[in-house]
Amino acid sequence: MAEPAEGILASDADRDAAAEALADAVAAGRLSLADHSARLDALFAARTRDQVVALTADLPALPVRRSGLYRAVDAHRCTVIGGAAQRAGRFPIGRFCTVTAVFGQVDLDLRAAVPSQREITLTVYGVAGRIAITVPAGWGLTSQVLVLGASRTVAGHDGGPRDPLLRLRGTCCGGSLTVTRD
Repeated sequence: MAEPAEGILASDADRDAAAEALADAVAAGRLSLADHSARLDALFAARTRDQVVALTADLPALPVRRSGLYRAVDAHRCTVIGGAAQRAGRFPIGRFCTVTAVFGQVDLDLRAAVPSQREITLTVYGVAGRIAITVPAGWGLTSQVLVLGASRTVAGHDGGPRDPLLRLRGTCCGGSLTVTRD
């Protein structure tokens, strides 16, 4: 198949990397919140890789942050081994997503997340880790997570017919799972 005339189409991984670079620039004081918001809107509207790269081209390189043994965050997974990861702000979340914390902590804030479909299945795995999930007030919620340790989960509800539905499932051993609604 030939390359499109306007360039190579951007992948979710390209957008995630650019969104992380923009978030790091805001945290370092190199980008205002208004500019960050405008660039995020342009990022999610971008079709090609060149358009995505152009949104972060003027940002200076930041040193690599090492937070634990392993860390991976994208639209379909958030994995931490021996460290910490936080996912917040406007980001795409896939139909099936996995959150894993092994001797680490994951904070997942879904209030501004952009769900790919109405029903999202979030599978949670924890081994001596701390997982905190913030669910938007309008979303439906069902939870089928086995927790051997500390657990605090808000009561589930069905939500409206057009509201996103978050299905939690999985297992946490020796750590904690906190699900709050905001």
